[in-house]
Amino acid sequence: MTFQIPVKHLFSVRLEGLRKHSYDFVGPFGRRRFEKAVGGTVSGSAMTGKVLELLATDYGRVSDDGSLRAYNAGITLQAEDGAIVLLQFRGRSSAVYGPGQSRVQALFQAPEGPFGWLNGIQAVGHGREDGDDTILEIYAVTGSEPAEGPDDERAWAEKEGLPADFILRRRSAHVPGAIRHKLEAPLGSRYFTLAEGGGKFEGPRLGSGDFLSGFAWGPHRMLPGGDVSLMQYDMETFLKADDGTEIFMSYTGCASSQYAKHSWVTAALFEVPSGPHDWMNEVQTVGYGFFRGDGAEYFYYALR
Repeated sequence: MTFQIPVKHLFSVRLEGLRKHSYDFVGPFGRRRFEKAVGGTVSGSAMTGKVLELLATDYGRVSDDGSLRAYNAGITLQAEDGAIVLLQFRGRSSAVYGPGQSRVQALFQAPEGPFGWLNGIQAVGHGREDGDDTILEIYAVTGSEPAEGPDDERAWAEKEGLPADFILRRRSAHVPGAIRHKLEAPLGSRYFTLAEGGGKFEGPRLGSGDFLSGFAWGPHRMLPGGDVSLMQYDMETFLKADDGTEIFMSYTGCASSQYAKHSWVTAALFEVPSGPHDWMNEVQTVGYGFFRGDGAEYFYYALR
């Protein structure tokens, strides 16, 4: 039976005119596809407003045959009260999700006030094309652990679960007493994390392998003054399966008072060479992290 990711619908975002303002670009590092929205709307329980014209652009990548897209986009939202909120997302469209469909992961930067709580959540989304527009259904991942169960067939705004398949358990090893460096800089405060001892992973389709030491660290965003009660993650890690397959894993995440103590929620994407595990290139995943013993343990689920 499929797992269900507990979520709460935040809003629907309509990005207008993407297909009319799209450019294919091939440079020295491969094929890209650039799209911009000429406006749009935001509607839902968390916010009602608009997408600011020309301040919503995707600079993503696309496979040579066009069958696989990797999104890397920013959308500027303006609520009815005038507040500006930045939504940054990555994601995938692929044969797994079908024509015109996508799955994305998102983090927010919002001002203090009625939308400040958005800074403390990891969000995911379902995307679908509608003529020249794209509609994103954006959900907050609640932090409750997934459980097996039937799909939630209700309307987008009423769903409380998104179907997913368990793909990966990963454990990182931290050296007890190791220093965690913090940076206070004019443009933001950072917390540097590191899995000094590497680690292990395993999954039902993936088999097992190693989480390589020295290829897993990130400068997390934190509050000024060394306050780690709210952190946003942006990590890149390198894994190697026992069959020799090399796996690049990148993920965002969030730890805040909205999630249980010593836990956090992440969302990950993968890049894998052609071979037995290249199915990982096509999926958007959601992850749950926990401090356990002398390390961190993660469980990842691929959205359907």
